[in-house]
Amino acid sequence: MKETGKTLVVLVALFAVFSAAMFGLNTVTGPIIESNNSSAAYAPLFAVMPEADNFEVLYMADGSVETALVDVPETVQAIYQETSGLGFALKMSTTKGYTGDAIELTFAVDAEGKVSGIQLDAYPETKDFGAEYPGTFIGQDSTLADVQIVAGCTYSSVAFRDAVADGMNALIANELMAAGVKSNDQLLLELIPAAHTGLVNDKGISQAEELEGDGASILKILKAPNNSGFGYFVQEGDAALLAVTNASGSVKILNVEGADVTGDYANVAETVKAHTAANIAGNVEKDMQRMNLLLPDAVVTAIPVGDIFNSVTSAYTLEKDGTVYYGLVSRSYGYGNEVMGVYYVLDEAGTIVGIHVDELIFHAEYFSDYTLEPGSYKDGFKGQTSGTWSDDISAISGATMTSDAMRVATKDVFAAFETVKGGAQ
Repeated sequence: MKETGKTLVVLVALFAVFSAAMFGLNTVTGPIIESNNSSAAYAPLFAVMPEADNFEVLYMADGSVETALVDVPETVQAIYQETSGLGFALKMSTTKGYTGDAIELTFAVDAEGKVSGIQLDAYPETKDFGAEYPGTFIGQDSTLADVQIVAGCTYSSVAFRDAVADGMNALIANELMAAGVKSNDQLLLELIPAAHTGLVNDKGISQAEELEGDGASILKILKAPNNSGFGYFVQEGDAALLAVTNASGSVKILNVEGADVTGDYANVAETVKAHTAANIAGNVEKDMQRMNLLLPDAVVTAIPVGDIFNSVTSAYTLEKDGTVYYGLVSRSYGYGNEVMGVYYVLDEAGTIVGIHVDELIFHAEYFSDYTLEPGSYKDGFKGQTSGTWSDDISAISGATMTSDAMRVATKDVFAAFETVKGGAQ
């Protein structure tokens, strides 16, 4: 009986150890087994990484799996690690496209940190960026250096690109892959939204036409379609530089770190200023006509916009009955990123006394749910100053991009006013 009792104790102990071991195994591989039994969840993963043995769940946005990962963007829905070391698979969802509905995608990153597979899972957008677009991400590292934005489908293609970048940044932040090294060209391109907002739309996406350089130090030229200026990629000795100009010929030069080095490169400044002067399109006659509509019988004189690098393309003084007013023209980007001409007249205190828009709603046939009475809408801007301005004033129900364009135009005009006024005095 004693031996039998000892045997029973040993068996119970062994069972307990075995059970504990199995429990421990399940806590480690449970997410793998559970996900492997869910074909709906796993099919996209094997589609982007068909050579995979299996996947382990590292992160789920719904919190269903305990995770050690940090700094994961909200676009990341799930992160999986391939169990044999081939890399990672990520499921993404973004609502930053044109419609605001979720674009969903799955992509794989190999052991070298490059996109090895990608598929579009849901695409609710009205404008198609093309079946071939996702394939342009294959072979790209985290810099996404060779991925272009699709013309005519800016919002959706940018949303797709940014979602992929978010996923790769999550892996980098958690030291699961190394970041790619950005080229000087990329670093300079990323400076443009801060250096000259006239070259980009409200989302910071370049709208510029790319032109060839001079074959010497100017490698590339970016021409703003709203005639607010140019961007120049310059190689001066060992230095890679971004030079931007505005419609008045003012120049600002930045190095790849974003530092203002204008004073160090007088020769570059003179070269790009001369190019701008020879190639900028003039709108003076048209602008003056619009100013006289807003303030009849005023004497209109063109003045420089000064060191302003935004959507403001021109400025004027308007003198009437001994009083001086200031006319500023913004050419921001409206629906379809088309240029919207917006004309403002402000008094000495910077108060809007009149506003005119060449065309407020582009392609009105594409909208069915916006409400707008143009006259009363424009009257809502009168009396506004930089201190009283609210973005709600520019809001147009059902026409978000037009609202954004008016908001940008008004803020840019207020930002430029003191500089323009100071230059005229």
